[in-house]
Amino acid sequence: MIQLTAATLTSEAFGPYGQVIWPEDDGCDWRLGDAELDLNQGLPRFYLMQLAAKELRVRELAAHRQVTQCLGVMDPYPWQIAVAPASHSAEHPIDATTEIQAFTVPPRCILKLHRGTWHAGPLFQSPSELVFCNLELRNTNSTDRSTLPLLPGQEAEISL
Repeated sequence: MIQLTAATLTSEAFGPYGQVIWPEDDGCDWRLGDAELDLNQGLPRFYLMQLAAKELRVRELAAHRQVTQCLGVMDPYPWQIAVAPASHSAEHPIDATTEIQAFTVPPRCILKLHRGTWHAGPLFQSPSELVFCNLELRNTNSTDRSTLPLLPGQEAEISL
């Protein structure tokens, strides 16, 4: 089992995979910290997902090539995500020892994943269920979801 240590989430550390959207005062024009969305490949879908707690294990990653995706927790609890660069090829398994980065995501922020960013999560262990907001395309999971396994024998676990 490969151990992935969850890094502290910063805009700089998460930059290769997407953007971290932090709370800001209302009433301002567009800012550098606003999400730069690409939803022009279909009809956007914004919804709330109720997810049950899961082991912090990564067996495969998923990517959406046609859309940026935004994820954030509605509850006051942190969660985890594992990510790999969008440039990684879908034809080759991912090497968990060198190509995956894990993060702990605090409440009160939203992650915007770049188009094609490989990801596993949201993952969390406690409490037993959380509610997440999700912005993607209406048909993302049926027409724009690729999965990529880890190398054989490289199941990974996120350690906090």
